[in-house]
Amino acid sequence: MRELRPLPLVLTVAVAPAMAAQDAGGSYNLLLKASLTGDWFVISRSNVATRNNFRDEFLAYTGASLGYQITSRLSLRIGYRRAWFRFAEDWQPEDRVMLEGYFADRINGFRLTNRLRAEGRYFDWRDDDVRLRNEITLEAPWDLTPLALRPYVEEEVFYSTNAGRFEANWLGGGLAWRPADGVKLKIGYRWNRFRAGDDWANRNVLVTGINVFF
Repeated sequence: MRELRPLPLVLTVAVAPAMAAQDAGGSYNLLLKASLTGDWFVISRSNVATRNNFRDEFLAYTGASLGYQITSRLSLRIGYRRAWFRFAEDWQPEDRVMLEGYFADRINGFRLTNRLRAEGRYFDWRDDDVRLRNEITLEAPWDLTPLALRPYVEEEVFYSTNAGRFEANWLGGGLAWRPADGVKLKIGYRWNRFRAGDDWANRNVLVTGINVFF
């Protein structure tokens, strides 16, 4: 059996012990979504992340999913993602197959979304795994400043079925801006709490996002 190495990818945020290690970095995201025929659509997501006080790039991924809009609130997606992790000088690859359900609705003007994802993760440098992730986001209806910035909060938890434990928790918030039809920009802060072996560590993350809808 190959040795399971700690993954710096899964970042989190729960209440941190006072003596836990702290770090800072960034997470820079690009999402493209295009409508196909009928209720079908395709989504592409890409990301680059840094750590060690923004000095080191340690994670990158890109991929695409095919989705079907089941109802106005619920969609189902299946996709593939190629990720790379850098632990020292070398980058290590991961192949990831994803199945997710996505719920979106408005409640008293607030936009609520919930994404539940199962990931089959395949490596040539550690044991394969199935990971479950659940993300909840709430965006307020208030327009702040003449730019109509809207505040949001979000949380995502990560659970490894092989390890039988939660691996990470992400908690954050920020501002979303829609400068034009089909374009959404986000900037925010995320407090990440993640496992490093059997211990927990923390990372303060600057998060940016560009979402483009065709």
